[in-house]
Amino acid sequence: MERSMLGIRLSDKQTLKNIRAKTKIVDVIKKTKTLKWRWTGHMWRSKTRKWTKDITEWYPRDGKRRRGRQIKRWEDDLPKGWRSSARDRIIWKCLEEAYVQGQPD
Repeated sequence: MERSMLGIRLSDKQTLKNIRAKTKIVDVIKKTKTLKWRWTGHMWRSKTRKWTKDITEWYPRDGKRRRGRQIKRWEDDLPKGWRSSARDRIIWKCLEEAYVQGQPD
């Protein structure tokens, strides 16, 4: 879509990085990962008891998922030890870029 906005064909061999620099369109996947990372840190640092924290920690008793449900849980994307590092805002902010850049889709 971005190529068609600029009138560029595949045969022109323009890199996606150059095209994004011209169109200034934000990568949706990176944006959603950034928002998820920031919201997780905000939720975990909260002192009050909220249902979002309860839902994140909750596991079904039988440990299985119904048919048609995703295999991965919401927190499976996060690195191990994220709960302890989320409490420290400075460390959490430093880890954000590594999470967004380094994780495959």
